[in-house]
Amino acid sequence: EVEVDVRPEIEVPDYSGLEVAVAAREAGDDEVQKALDELRGRFGTLKSVERPAADGDYTTIDLLATIGDDTVDEATGLSYLIGSGSMIEGLDEALLGLSAGEDATFETVLAGGDRSGETAQVKAALTAVKERELPEADDDFAQLASEFDTIDELRASLVEKAKEDVVVEQGIEARDLVLEKLVALVEVPVPASIIEEQIEQHFNGENQAADHDTEDHRAEIKTNTENAFRNEIVLDAVAEKEEIGVDQSELIEYLIQMSQQYGMDPNQFAQMLDNAGQVPMMIGEVRRRKALAKVLELAVVKDSDGNVIDLSSFVKPAGDEQAESAE
Repeated sequence: EVEVDVRPEIEVPDYSGLEVAVAAREAGDDEVQKALDELRGRFGTLKSVERPAADGDYTTIDLLATIGDDTVDEATGLSYLIGSGSMIEGLDEALLGLSAGEDATFETVLAGGDRSGETAQVKAALTAVKERELPEADDDFAQLASEFDTIDELRASLVEKAKEDVVVEQGIEARDLVLEKLVALVEVPVPASIIEEQIEQHFNGENQAADHDTEDHRAEIKTNTENAFRNEIVLDAVAEKEEIGVDQSELIEYLIQMSQQYGMDPNQFAQMLDNAGQVPMMIGEVRRRKALAKVLELAVVKDSDGNVIDLSSFVKPAGDEQAESAE
């Protein structure tokens, strides 16, 4: 006698006309101005200023990190944007208010290297303060930064883009709510062996610190695994009912999106998946995305003000193009 786990069979619930409500959003002037300023920032120039450093300034700094009498790390001539939080915890606060030629010392917990997790003294010496000078938002700029001849035409295009962004935000929110409501309509038993396998893989994998294996963390992994399994079973059932398939162009599009998330060349990413035998898994993921898109297409989506939201531009035939997992 042999015992094996089998995929549970479920009765597909009626998912036509599911109603969900999303937050009301508008593409206001602030969003359009922010987009315009970001575009101007791409063409901005840095100029040195003689004043204390402020949030959003670009700086040139020297760093010296020590633990006791030992120098842990040292670097000179680093370029750093105050407020980005991209270097060392505590650096932003230390640089604020400093002028060129001044320095500040602060404590921080090292996040990498041989002394990771230890507290170090860091001396930050500011050698230059620069601010980004933005070009004027006029017709000349519109011609430089876009295909438009006038700033009015450029602004109009940014308004349309802001509206599209609102639809995408509401679509993502509606998609998640629809999936949650769909799965709640049916009982999906989750085999205990699947939970145990996922938990052990998570905590026994490479680079897993022992202090991460806590009761709360295990409970979190258990919940995430159960939810992902239920989502997969229900969406597979919908795909079967709707006779949804995946063609080559849809799979290629999905692989390109995923390769961008991992910062890899699409061909190398596809080859890696093929060597690992994971292409069928990718096909299943695309199929489930299309199934969820179908359920969303049939749903009634309203905003918090009671207005019906048209998500036809968000629901694509190939499924969600936001490269976010349905699970």
